[in-house]
Amino acid sequence: MYVQGFGLKTSALVLSRVLNFRLTGRHRASATGRCRRLEEPIGTDANGDSRVGELIGCRSRRLAIIRNSAVVSATILLAACGGGGGVNSAGGAAPAPTPSATPTPVPTPTPTSAADTAEYRASGAVVGMKAAYAYDRGITGKGVTIAVIDTGINVDEAEFKGRISADSTSFDQKIARCATCDAEIVRYDLKDNNGHGSGTASVALAARDAKGVQGVAPEATLLALKIAGPDMSNVSPTSGPVPEGGGPNSALIAPAITYAVEKGAFVISLSLNGFAGGQIAADQRKAMDLVRTSDRLLVNSVSNDVGLDSFAGQIAENLVGTDLANKDWFLFGIRVDRNLHAPSGNGTPGALADRTLAVVASSIDVVGKDGSITTVTGNSFAAPAIAGAAALLKQYWPQLGGKTISRILLDTATDLGTPGVDQLYGVGLLDVGQAMQAQAPAASFVAAQTALANFSSLTMSALFGGASVIGRSVGGMTVFDRYGRDYRMTAATGVRTRGTGLLAGGMLAPVDPPWLTSASTITDARLGFTSTVPDYWRQARPNRPSMVAFSPALGQSVTLGANVVVGGSGGVAGSPLRAVVATPVGMSSAWSGDGWSAGFSAGSSRDGRASLRSASFAMPSGFGFELSELAERGRVLGMSQDVGVGQRGARTTMASLTVRRMVVGIPVSARVTAATTRVDGGSDTMRFTGPVIGTAFAVEGAHGLFGGTATFGLSSPLRVERARVMMLMPVSYDLVSGTLTTRTGAVDLTPDARELDLEFGWSRALSPNSSVRFGVAHAFDAGHVAGAVDTAGFATLTIR
Repeated sequence: MYVQGFGLKTSALVLSRVLNFRLTGRHRASATGRCRRLEEPIGTDANGDSRVGELIGCRSRRLAIIRNSAVVSATILLAACGGGGGVNSAGGAAPAPTPSATPTPVPTPTPTSAADTAEYRASGAVVGMKAAYAYDRGITGKGVTIAVIDTGINVDEAEFKGRISADSTSFDQKIARCATCDAEIVRYDLKDNNGHGSGTASVALAARDAKGVQGVAPEATLLALKIAGPDMSNVSPTSGPVPEGGGPNSALIAPAITYAVEKGAFVISLSLNGFAGGQIAADQRKAMDLVRTSDRLLVNSVSNDVGLDSFAGQIAENLVGTDLANKDWFLFGIRVDRNLHAPSGNGTPGALADRTLAVVASSIDVVGKDGSITTVTGNSFAAPAIAGAAALLKQYWPQLGGKTISRILLDTATDLGTPGVDQLYGVGLLDVGQAMQAQAPAASFVAAQTALANFSSLTMSALFGGASVIGRSVGGMTVFDRYGRDYRMTAATGVRTRGTGLLAGGMLAPVDPPWLTSASTITDARLGFTSTVPDYWRQARPNRPSMVAFSPALGQSVTLGANVVVGGSGGVAGSPLRAVVATPVGMSSAWSGDGWSAGFSAGSSRDGRASLRSASFAMPSGFGFELSELAERGRVLGMSQDVGVGQRGARTTMASLTVRRMVVGIPVSARVTAATTRVDGGSDTMRFTGPVIGTAFAVEGAHGLFGGTATFGLSSPLRVERARVMMLMPVSYDLVSGTLTTRTGAVDLTPDARELDLEFGWSRALSPNSSVRFGVAHAFDAGHVAGAVDTAGFATLTIR
């Protein structure tokens, strides 16, 4: 068994009847045949990392029993920065690796987002993989468990506080103090005495706490699994403690992987290398088979040993299998520096280059065993970074398994070095930002938007709350990318809104010209003409608006109009339909006398799609009644649809109760309106179920002020109180197959608020032939949309 992986010391090895040793570095043996404990520098690797070895065991009575197998082929050595962990325990800067001869890639720019903090920028792996994309969307790995199989963890470390799983543990190990000694069990506590476990765990999930560094998945749960082996170098053959060594016990890898899966870990980080045969290898394959059948993910580090194939004959091959049966649930991590250069010398992923991701893991800061910040270099710190990225995706799409998530990370990586897969960078640099985004052919997104627009191509009038009401139900759909991930596609631009109801310049009653307000007698009949609509009506219609007024008897007046505005008196007491249709123009007639009044008007909108008829009656008591009928073609209270929806039109009947009273010397008028709409036509795309009910109200007053008349009031235009339809709605769209799924469901088109309009105006006749007026109005919850506001104002000067 050969294990490379934890840090500064090596530890115990193996019981067998046949022992084969492959030793790296220097060692020396005693004359008695025992291998002495050797703790001295044994050189540096190609990256400049110090390597310190502790060789123990050999042919003596001091043996560590790891398996009671009949034959175990084993090699023992722990090289310092195993699997990658170049741990600089003194906290100094690790030597910078020599840049490779490959083309220089573009460095990752500093992100500009809410996540761009000093802590974020200090976290090399996090910045390199652009994890800010996930953080800005509230994705932090919360609820996902990451198992870190390493040298343990300090349970009181603030960076992991509250997120260390209660199932974190170390494991029982069998040892024998001598060849003839009885076996005994040792178990070490979870505390990290080495620092390697704390460092790798911090890369995966250290907290975002505005200090030090953060992990890739800062709210994930840590399942810390300690597999540090014993130090048998100076153990008494009869009694006494068996101290913990500095390196891993390879026989504990399989139990730790199995335990991680059983305790619910989704992704497992393993930052060590080496090889083992016999039963240990079989157990490792069995454990990885469980990862596969449970659809979890295991991430391993490529070796730091220059030129070493980290797959062939190594633990990785035990796990994945010579047949590569488990490769889809396995990833390799390999390091690059902050400039995205590979080290000049490194291990290689061998046959698993296409399962390898590059991560910034050279001269990065991590949390040491005592909580201090330590600078490290090594492939050990690539694996936990990839594990953290997998946790981010798992949080957002919990339905995805290890096979799919690993495929996403590989497919969305940024190619580095020589185009394509290679031994220096694998498939390329891990990119969380790309991995979080939907992956599908570009044309499929256009097709999905087109399909959604077909359902949301409505023009909603303010009576229904505008685009917001339809957007609640059919403003979007779920789309699935090539990995089956669900995204919400919205189509707010497909739903349009017609008006808010606040019409500047049309709210305040005009000042009547003197020839209409002069005293009349039974023999005195006066005629006059005046325009009551804007100039564009004159341009659009061949006949100008005109009005005739006369007095048939003392105290009576008759007014006749042609090509004039219909159904829209000024002020806030104007038509409740002001946000529904364009101003109708037609004919009007009115009679008043002795406190009684009656009127009738009829007209149509400029586009010819709506016509309005209205009759009114008022008594001397101040009470009155108005009855109006609005007929629409191809619309329902201003709402229109594209061809194929099937709404042929609608007919609305409105009844209004009016009252005029003097209140503390101020003339006040009020109106309450109820309306019912019958819809003609419909289709499977949209069909109204029952009538549409609406209400409106208005209160206004007038009082003399500064030689003129001030008006003020409160009103609410017509608002839908009941409107239910059965609609065909988009549910989902497969971006790869182009399959659209729909359903028919009930939709309530009632808006979520009521518009309230406050208005103030002032008008005055300047001379017999001129007048001035101005006004301002403010709408709360404009267009019956909660929180929306609208303000309008105007000023007019008329000179004849």
